[in-house]
Amino acid sequence: MLTCRHRASCLIAIALTTATGYAQPSRSGTEADALRADLAQFRSQFMGVERSYTAVARTEAESRLTALERMLDTLDRLRFELEIARIVALADNGHSNAWPNVRSARYNRVPFRLASLGGALYVLRARAGHTDLLGARLIAVDGRPLDTLRAIVRTLMGGTTEFRDRSAPFLLESPEQMHALGVTESAGAARYRFVLAGGRTVERNIVAERANATRPAQSSLRWLHPEPAIDEGQGWQSLLPVAQAPWSLQEVSEPFRARNAPELDALVLQFRQNHNSPGQSIEVFMAGAERTLRQGNARNLVLDMRQNGGGNLQLTRAFVQRLPSLVPGRIFVLTSPWTFSAAISTVSYLEQAAPDRVTIVGEIVGDRQEFWAEGMPVTLHNTGIRIGRSLERHDYATGCRPYTDCHRPVVQHPISVPSLAPDLPAPWSIETYRAGRDPGMEAVAAALRR
Repeated sequence: MLTCRHRASCLIAIALTTATGYAQPSRSGTEADALRADLAQFRSQFMGVERSYTAVARTEAESRLTALERMLDTLDRLRFELEIARIVALADNGHSNAWPNVRSARYNRVPFRLASLGGALYVLRARAGHTDLLGARLIAVDGRPLDTLRAIVRTLMGGTTEFRDRSAPFLLESPEQMHALGVTESAGAARYRFVLAGGRTVERNIVAERANATRPAQSSLRWLHPEPAIDEGQGWQSLLPVAQAPWSLQEVSEPFRARNAPELDALVLQFRQNHNSPGQSIEVFMAGAERTLRQGNARNLVLDMRQNGGGNLQLTRAFVQRLPSLVPGRIFVLTSPWTFSAAISTVSYLEQAAPDRVTIVGEIVGDRQEFWAEGMPVTLHNTGIRIGRSLERHDYATGCRPYTDCHRPVVQHPISVPSLAPDLPAPWSIETYRAGRDPGMEAVAAALRR
């Protein structure tokens, strides 16, 4: 019997066993064998090594695995994939998830793109025929209010509430996936209800486009950038014109950027990742930034980490630890729920180096101060489900002092900071986004005026 502690969990459990249109006759052929092989691989290569589960959560995960195994002869791949995501999410760890962006390429998707701004979901891109929805706020799908939909999304992802919510578009843009979970009546279309910019409520039945297996697995953060995406094709339009985008949302393909901001007497550094890319060296970028700071042309520093999903924490540690000696004035760090993994480590090392001089601006980072990471993802051979694994602990509250299972570089260079909550809250809102304003940089400017 499937266990479910919350209403959203029960919806998924019911959908697995009763969803009209997805139940299939018993079969003993290759499809059931393929799912059985993937389940065996999941048991050995994920459950067998994953460290982030609590004892209670692991017990529930094993119970759901046993129930899933009993249903393999009548289960299709989509419901199998969603239940695997649910089982992984019980670990409640941001690094340990079945990747929803990879899953989205295998299932249909409506011709608009949602992103989270200020605690709500807005249409930021749309294909021709639906561009009147640009800037609209999603409030319901097939009569289910957004709060209910978010609760379902959160059962498929682990981590903080803010981090889980960033994955909502990958489910809510797919009637096929929502139908498998019992959310929508149809797998091919859904009734979306929006509040338009002027306050009027509209409801529209929107037919989904077919799956696109070649679609790159991009973060929902990508839709904040107005530049066309390489996989979009023709007819797409963004809410924010490219020419009106603030500096922080320009040049989406550039991982490291810098600019002088004389109006702030500051150097602005933007890190969108904590690793190298072909032809893009993070070490070279940091060396150039350090030379600029040593020239003394800017009194203050703004470090923008809002779009940084992580990488190698050791690459930036020494650089940020030196920054307080290079910056005579104030240091501002911009963060968001997309600030994740090694980006959180980097922010923490800087905060620890100069707690009285560092001001965190924006939104809370995308993970807790204690989390699990450091495992290569596994891809299940037949279904293609890609799952992040976590083998080593990180503890940035106590410096790993109570533990013996922490990531070695963090043990060698411990982090102990009381909080990474913003000193100056400055979330993106639909109003600031639509106007091409940057709320984080506006908050920095206001702080420097005081």
